[in-house]
Order: sequence, then structure tokens, then C-alpha cells
Amino acid sequence: MQLETNAPLLILQAGEVVALNDAAGTRVQTRCGTVWVTEENDPKDHIVGPGDSFVLARGGRTVIQALQSAWISLQ
Repeated sequence: MQLETNAPLLILQAGEVVALNDAAGTRVQTRCGTVWVTEENDPKDHIVGPGDSFVLARGGRTVIQALQSAWISLQ
């Protein structure tokens, strides 16, 4: 069997962080677990739970932190 995916899958343990630069338009989709997303120059933070997604609206730096073990894809 061959499996292809267009979206990278990241597995984060609770507390782990991934940072993205200039990723406006990228969809962060949580497959399982919950992540916290904060974008540079955006006063609002976002919690993305299992099955939910959030599209990054700003350039600059974005930080995603797992609040619990999480699998996320970036599209």
C-alpha cells in the first residue's frame, strides 16, 4: 500500500512548540489533542481543539504550542 499526503503531520507532546515564519494562509488543523496558536501583532490567541482548524491571517511569526499531546497538519 502506498500512502501519500499533501499536508505535513506534526506530532507534538504537551508543552512542545513549533514556530512558523510568514505563514499567512496556512491552515492549522488539529487531528487530536489541543493546541494554542498566537500570531505576531494579533492581540487574540486561539485554542484549536480536536477536529478544528484555524487559518493563519498574518505574516510574521506564529507560535503553536501543544496544550496536550496533539497531532496537527499544516496545509
